[in-house]
Amino acid sequence: MSIRNTRFGLSPLALAGLLISGTLHAAPITFDLPTQPLASSLTALARQGGIQLLFDETQTRQVRAPALKGAYEPVVALQQLLQGSGFELVPAGEGYVVRPLKETSTGITLQALTVVADGVQVNSSNVGRSTLTRTDIERQQANNVPALLQTLPGVNMGGSVKPGGQTLNIWGLGDAEDVPFTLDGAQKSGFERYQQGTIFIEPELIKSIEVEKGPHSVFSGNGGFGGTVHMETRDATDMLEEGRNSGALVKYGYQSNDQQQTYSGAVFGRTDDGLFDGLFYLSHRDSDDIKLAGHIDQDEGYLYPKRYPFTAQNQDSVLIKGNFNPTLEHSLGLTYSRTKSELRSPFSAVTFLVPSKWSIDRYGSLEAAMNRLMSNRELVDTTWSSKYRYQPIDNPLVDLEVTYSLSKTEQTDTRDENASYSSSTGGKYINTAYRDKVLEARNISLFDTGPLEHELTVGTQWREHTRDVLMYLPTYDSNPDYNYGWYQPQFMPQGQQDTRSAYLQDAITIGEVTITPSLRFDHVRNQGERNLAERYNNPDMNHDYRSQTYSGWSPRLAIFWRATDQLGLFFDYAKTWRAPVLDEQYEVQSSSTFGGTSRDLEAEKIRGLRAGAVVSLPELIASGDNLQIRATAYQNKIEDEIFKFRSVACAAQAENGGSIADNCADLLPLSNYRNLEGATIRGFEVESFYDSRRIFASLSYSWMEGKHKGAYSNPWAADVWARDIQPVKWVALLGVKIPEIDVHAGWQGEFVRKTDRLPSDLYSETGELYWNHYGNDSYDVHRLFADWAPQRGALKNVSVNLTVDNVLDRFYRPALSGDNAYSQGRNAKLSLSYRF
Repeated sequence: MSIRNTRFGLSPLALAGLLISGTLHAAPITFDLPTQPLASSLTALARQGGIQLLFDETQTRQVRAPALKGAYEPVVALQQLLQGSGFELVPAGEGYVVRPLKETSTGITLQALTVVADGVQVNSSNVGRSTLTRTDIERQQANNVPALLQTLPGVNMGGSVKPGGQTLNIWGLGDAEDVPFTLDGAQKSGFERYQQGTIFIEPELIKSIEVEKGPHSVFSGNGGFGGTVHMETRDATDMLEEGRNSGALVKYGYQSNDQQQTYSGAVFGRTDDGLFDGLFYLSHRDSDDIKLAGHIDQDEGYLYPKRYPFTAQNQDSVLIKGNFNPTLEHSLGLTYSRTKSELRSPFSAVTFLVPSKWSIDRYGSLEAAMNRLMSNRELVDTTWSSKYRYQPIDNPLVDLEVTYSLSKTEQTDTRDENASYSSSTGGKYINTAYRDKVLEARNISLFDTGPLEHELTVGTQWREHTRDVLMYLPTYDSNPDYNYGWYQPQFMPQGQQDTRSAYLQDAITIGEVTITPSLRFDHVRNQGERNLAERYNNPDMNHDYRSQTYSGWSPRLAIFWRATDQLGLFFDYAKTWRAPVLDEQYEVQSSSTFGGTSRDLEAEKIRGLRAGAVVSLPELIASGDNLQIRATAYQNKIEDEIFKFRSVACAAQAENGGSIADNCADLLPLSNYRNLEGATIRGFEVESFYDSRRIFASLSYSWMEGKHKGAYSNPWAADVWARDIQPVKWVALLGVKIPEIDVHAGWQGEFVRKTDRLPSDLYSETGELYWNHYGNDSYDVHRLFADWAPQRGALKNVSVNLTVDNVLDRFYRPALSGDNAYSQGRNAKLSLSYRF
């Protein structure tokens, strides 16, 4: 067996079956090891000391080990090398395993506060990554994933606080295709149904969330311009107490604003030999209507009540997870998760429905005026994922991972008999289902060529994305042109997008510098489906659902230089593209002006630059403390932007004015989407984190601006401000630790500047106002939090979390919110859990 046993990421489960033979030297040995990668020091020490070690070289290669000179017993020398590294030494048989320190939810460490992998050791693979652990999730007690990420710089939750109404914007890009999500490796395509949220995962099931900002990951293809969000669900091995093979958890949560109650329970365990482990987790969440901090006033002589009607929810979630580890080299994992929610909702989830006073008076009450526009909505989000991993201990060239996943998001709206409906609001009944099947194989090889250390990743991916839509509109019950009322809304076509991808990445390290070139190839085939309504299958209107293909390369380059043990500098370049989504390619109308599908669209392209520095200053003020600062500047240049085709249709109309028919007759019927020249978005953000025995704190700042080439409604007009650009945001946190009573408490404040750069500011003609994002006023919102998790005594397994959001009960519309989407009022949240 190879001494270094590279790349084998061991869980406590695998350790249970580990048996390593070898002879340990007890006598001191003289070592003379320089400052170098931890992997190199461990290999040298193991050889010189005659110790059998098992460790993951991909984790330890980027970690710096201190110089080691003098006579030490081998085990003591190992402990010296690992001190402050984020790794621990675990006896296994007659040898040892080096593994990452186990995370706990009972303490707030630098790892829980920072946005880089382990808080101290920053390397080329994690320098641009933001990470939220289970500790952060427990502290916020958020109802949805976008709300969890809101406090990160450059990240903003859009839409509304209504159940299912959240979107996510990263670095000024907020469409579903710009911010893809994964759950346990399964692709969550982002729900692209008009005026809906994009992700519907229950936070109670999540163990950690990683955010990679910008288009800089080789593992993301055909989109992801804003960034990628990776979520991992909870594991049995994470929840088991040390030394136990079985356990259970019960948890209760309450939120004062909407009287929300959450009930959760889990059982988990593993076999004594470590071959199997499993988890079964249930969670139920229900609430009354949300209470706003103030009254919505439309200047019509009517104040809306603070408790906004029809925002109650009823949600059930389940997580089933199992792992099989037949040998040290083979492992298989299976995960199933499902979240089902039921609510009473209008067509749009991202906006607040605000009927006019005339409508309220006519129907007798606000509730009656709203109720006629409501539907009974059921949303079911299901994810299956499987992962097989082969890691031969003696072969550093093979670390193979094969994953297969099936993800489905299905939303069904059914309206009452007396409801008002139309095709633009989904008819009387509409079912929308998005499905993603993904098969991916990835291998990592470690090898050296002279002084160069290589970590070569090769992978291939197959993805099938389908969307099915069916609406019933009784208005056309007797009209065969509309299939007697059963058809697809013209703006929500059915179809399938197939993607075939291959990628190659080589992290090349020489000394203190890691250079990582990568190349990805994607081939995308879009296939539309004919509408059931013959009205939308008219060749004269350019209704053409034939397939269209796109292919191309995405080169990337990343450079990381550890200038000193405390300073790292990084630079990243990416050039990538995305094909049109099915809605963009195959939306149609019955209009003779904008009637056709958009088969002539070019792929949208982006060139991204990212550069910055990370500084880590241990022992800054007191023994054991650490200050970490990360500063990042970025620029994303988008070309051939795919955008809605409206207003000014041709150069002649831009020059002469007048109608489309008078100026652009030879171009009719026009497609629904076109390529605009694009936009440039740039920004700067800085994050700082401090942790010590008694105090923890963080402060972040983000700024960005965007300029669009030409107006959105008129490409021949002057440049305008880009839409969906986040305003300046400060986020501060200050907390205290009281270890004597196992309490942590603190305050968090978010300070957001007003938005005063909208597209219509520079060009106010031809409907440019329609493309504005919300121009919010400046606001600040505050949170208090505390947790108590006794470490000893009869209450050892109890955990209590208290959070108060919007402490000052501010009434405001958040940045990038939907129409009339005001803030939730003060909300006290309490959770109580017991593990046994």
